[in-house]
Amino acid sequence: MEVFLDYCMSYCCMCCSCFCPRDFDDDLYEPLLLEEERTAVNELLNYLNREYEEKPVLSKDRQHALSILTYSHNEDLQRSAALCLAELSERLQQPIPMELMEPLIVLLESRDIETQKAASLAISNLTLYGPDSNKVAIMQSGAIHVLIRLLKSPSREIQCNACGCITTLATTDVNKREIVRCGGIPSLIKLARSQDLSVKRNAAGALLNLTHVESNRSALVSAGAVQLFIDLLDTNDTDVQYYCAAAISNMAVDETHRATVVREGNHKVLTVLIRLLQSPSDKVKCQACFALRNLASDETNQVAIVEMGALPYLQNIMQASEDETMAAAIAALRNLSIHKANEKLIIEKGFLVDLNRILHEPLLWDAHCHAAGTVRNLAAGSQANVIVEEGVLDSLIFVFLQTTSPVSVQAEITAAMAVMGSNESARKRLTNGGTGKILSRLVSLAVNSTHSEVQYNSAGTIGQMLSADLTSDLISTNQSGIMTYLHQFLESVDPAFVHIALWTIMQLLNDPGFHAAFDSSELPHRIEDILKSSLPSQIKHLARTVLAK
Repeated sequence: MEVFLDYCMSYCCMCCSCFCPRDFDDDLYEPLLLEEERTAVNELLNYLNREYEEKPVLSKDRQHALSILTYSHNEDLQRSAALCLAELSERLQQPIPMELMEPLIVLLESRDIETQKAASLAISNLTLYGPDSNKVAIMQSGAIHVLIRLLKSPSREIQCNACGCITTLATTDVNKREIVRCGGIPSLIKLARSQDLSVKRNAAGALLNLTHVESNRSALVSAGAVQLFIDLLDTNDTDVQYYCAAAISNMAVDETHRATVVREGNHKVLTVLIRLLQSPSDKVKCQACFALRNLASDETNQVAIVEMGALPYLQNIMQASEDETMAAAIAALRNLSIHKANEKLIIEKGFLVDLNRILHEPLLWDAHCHAAGTVRNLAAGSQANVIVEEGVLDSLIFVFLQTTSPVSVQAEITAAMAVMGSNESARKRLTNGGTGKILSRLVSLAVNSTHSEVQYNSAGTIGQMLSADLTSDLISTNQSGIMTYLHQFLESVDPAFVHIALWTIMQLLNDPGFHAAFDSSELPHRIEDILKSSLPSQIKHLARTVLAK
């Protein structure tokens, strides 16, 4: 504020030292300030002196005053306008009027470096601290083209401000695509290698935001961003490490780009990410886990990551980290557990003990999701007996019976239970445990869940439990709910739901009580309708078998 007042006051005085000649044919030595310029300066001075401590409001008169100074032939008055905007921008909660965008762009394009510094700070603050409508106004005004040009400024301060503004603008998919379309990637990549840490951080942050849009990733790959991200993982700054690990995680969502990420530097990225699992910064460890998780979507990487020694570091994170980072470590473990070659080592390292403990910790829903997914993968391999023996199935049941668990957790838990149900020991545990609560909860979810995967998994688990000879009392107690979900499934347009209903009915018909209820229900008529439908022949064959039983 003092800087701005100094500039304004110096041009209101009429001392000769302030004299600034103008290029007019009729009067080479006209007064220092034109009358409208003097009025504009006084308007802004009075305004800033009066309202500096309050939330500023840019009235039409004040906008006009700023415009007069902006379009003045006097570069120092232009600078004063930019300084005024910079002073106000951090506190201005009023949406930017489109009428103000044109003068602001003029100031950004000024030949004066100090004016550019102040104007670039102003527009950066307006995006960061102002309402979201400011971002819309800035993009609609075409200012993004100027901001991208300013990335090439020789001034580190202007580079930093422009990067920061682009980073904040790149928070909607539309803006992210436009920044790429306008050619922002090459300059951001160059600035991400700057020796100035603030510039490097802002550029890396902007590039990270661009990776969130799938269509941008190919452009980033073509421009060499992958190698940049890998190289910057080795920097000593945790913010830059965080941005680049997160960017690699986003790039690795796509199968094609996963291969590019690993190919660059001949697996160097895996080595560096594993090393970052030991970072003192939780946010860096978290993003390293997510990056390894996504890279471990490929079979070869699943083996390589384990062979490179990632498991002990993931286990350390699971035992002593913040909740989000712990969940990220389990997410990485989940993908690593897909490969059969990794199963034995995961068991030997004692991960089941950690998963057991985490499943009993309250409200860690993300961690519970990934823990259940890991158990499912191990059970689908050859580790179901160990899972039962270590008490992990009991822990899954503990989470399953909590009615407050979100749908995402219910989906993962029921999927793990359905896979575990193919093991005889697990089936008996599911059937005999929970004093009937397990079956009742499964039936309730099959009937009432709004999530089709939860319904399907619950029905699948019930079908597995029937193979363990559910007692007639349990079936009778839950018969109404069972009949309801079977009827819903038989009317589904999804053949998988129809199939699992028929398979379940086949087993339930072994129970005399259910058989009698079935015969007197609408279910046989619905199954007859299936025979007339266009469903696959194998489903029709199963329907005939049910009716004949």
